[in-house]
Amino acid sequence: MQRRIMGIETEFGVTCTFHGHRRLSPDEVARYLFRRVVSWGRSSNVFLRNGARLYLDVGSHPEYATAECDSLVQLVTHDRAGERVLEDLLVDAEQRLADEGIGGDIYLFKNNTDSAGNSYGCHENYL
Repeated sequence: MQRRIMGIETEFGVTCTFHGHRRLSPDEVARYLFRRVVSWGRSSNVFLRNGARLYLDVGSHPEYATAECDSLVQLVTHDRAGERVLEDLLVDAEQRLADEGIGGDIYLFKNNTDSAGNSYGCHENYL
């Protein structure tokens, strides 16, 4: 079989709730999530040490694009690494909210539509 280079780009939906009610807009949530990212590279669009790209896409959706991979196992491993990166940002953002007296629970959704019915999502790339 011919060697193929592939990658996955995943957009995440975001929300913040407090006692079951929406607390912050998706744009505000994204700003809290990416405050640490901006401190890494002075931008909300950065390349990570593992070769992945992390940025805020149109509509305040965090997007994680894996590095180029040449096996399915490697691709899934990189995709899962992206989930961990976003989870770490979530924990940091929730702590920052608490420190500022705002509080609330941030949720990330690895899905393809938002609550308004707009579609975005995950797609594969091949070379």
